[in-house]
Amino acid sequence: MTPSEPDVTIVIVAHSARDELEACLGSIRDHAGGVATETILVDNASTDDTVPWVRSEHPDVTLIELDQNLGVGSRYLGIERARGRHTMIIDSDAALTPDALPTMVRALDENPGWGLVGPKLLNPDGTIQLSCRRWPPLSLPVMRRPPLDRWLDDSPPVRRHLMADADHDRVRPVLYVLGACQLFRSALAARAGRFDTRSVIGPDDIDWCIRIRDAGGEIVYLPSAEVIHAYQRRSRQQVISKLALRHFRDFYGFQWRYRHRRREFARLAHELDRAAGS
Repeated sequence: MTPSEPDVTIVIVAHSARDELEACLGSIRDHAGGVATETILVDNASTDDTVPWVRSEHPDVTLIELDQNLGVGSRYLGIERARGRHTMIIDSDAALTPDALPTMVRALDENPGWGLVGPKLLNPDGTIQLSCRRWPPLSLPVMRRPPLDRWLDDSPPVRRHLMADADHDRVRPVLYVLGACQLFRSALAARAGRFDTRSVIGPDDIDWCIRIRDAGGEIVYLPSAEVIHAYQRRSRQQVISKLALRHFRDFYGFQWRYRHRRREFARLAHELDRAAGS
C-alpha cells in the first residue's frame, strides 16, 4: 500500500518492458529496506501488456499513461508529482539490491551538501559498469559506435570519459553519474527546473546532474550502494537506425546548449579529481 507520506518517490519510465519491470518492481518491493516509498511509472505508449499487468499485479504503483513514446524526457511527469523528500529515478532494466536504497538515503541525510548520489552499477553477471563520468568528448558517439568501437572503445579519450582510471570502490564527487539510478533531493529538483523533455535517448543524465549542481547540490558516486543494471545501449545495436540518429541529435543538441560551459566543466573535472586524489 502506498504510504500517505513517502520518504522516497521512485520514478520509472518504460516502454513495452514488462519483463524488465517484473525484476525492477520486485526489487523495490523486496529491498526498500524499511524506507517508505511511492512508485510512479510513466508508461511511454507500451504496445505489450505492461499497463494491464501493472494494474493487476502492482495496484500500489501510480501509473501515468502516455499516448506516444517521449523517451527518458518523460521522467519529468513523475518527478513533478513526487511527494517524497527524496526522489529516485531508476531505469526499467535496473534492480535494487538489499540495502541499496537505505544506504543512499542515509548518505543524503548525513551529508547536507550532497544533492544527488549514484550507486555502483553492476552487470547481471556481477561485473562493474563504469557509471561515474567526466565531460564527454565531442566525438564520443562516433568512437563508441560500430565499426569504430572495435578500435576506439578502449582509447584514452573514452577511458578518461568513463573514469576507467578511478577507484570505483571509493566515494567521491564527480561531474555526473548515469541516469540508470540516481537519488536526489526533491527540493533541489524543484529548484533545478523541468527535466529536459528534448532528450529521448540521452544525454539526460549529465544535463540533470549539471542542473542539480547549479541548484546547490554536489554530485557524488556512492559505491557502497549497488544496483544491477542490464545496460543495453540500444542506439548502437544498428549502425544506422532511427534510434541511432535520434541519439546523435540529442547528444549534439546537448553539447550545443552547453557549448559556453565546456571549459568550466573540464576545469571542474580536474578539481574533482584533485580533491579525490586521482
